[in-house]
Amino acid sequence: MSGPIKNDKLIKQYDLEMGKIFFYENYLVIEVAEGICFDYEKAKTLSLLTNLHFGDQPFGYVSHRINSYSLEATDYMKIKDVFPNMKAFAAVTYNESQKTSIRIENMFYQEGIVSFENIEEAIKWVREKIKNDSSV
Repeated sequence: MSGPIKNDKLIKQYDLEMGKIFFYENYLVIEVAEGICFDYEKAKTLSLLTNLHFGDQPFGYVSHRINSYSLEATDYMKIKDVFPNMKAFAAVTYNESQKTSIRIENMFYQEGIVSFENIEEAIKWVREKIKNDSSV
């Protein structure tokens, strides 16, 4: 991605060891760095930023998987503890290996991760989910 999404105002960008995080009004895009193991501890660090930016407002999470990295699928069982206000989880995948990974991750994350093949479609879906969730 490396830069803001058209029509959405980038509020803040963080370049951390774990990767780049882009915050928008009601969603974030994360590009985990090459070779990182994204685990519960890194999710807790990220939750400090989501709390800072979103407070108790509902938000969407877009995992833009442009790099190769590993994650602890079993940590998804604790995701609601880390991100209680997350209402939409999208992942942008670019190969079969990543799509297989999403299927495995979905075994551990009850709410479901929706996979997309491009960032624009993922963000469009997340915005719709947040909008619909907010109007309930």
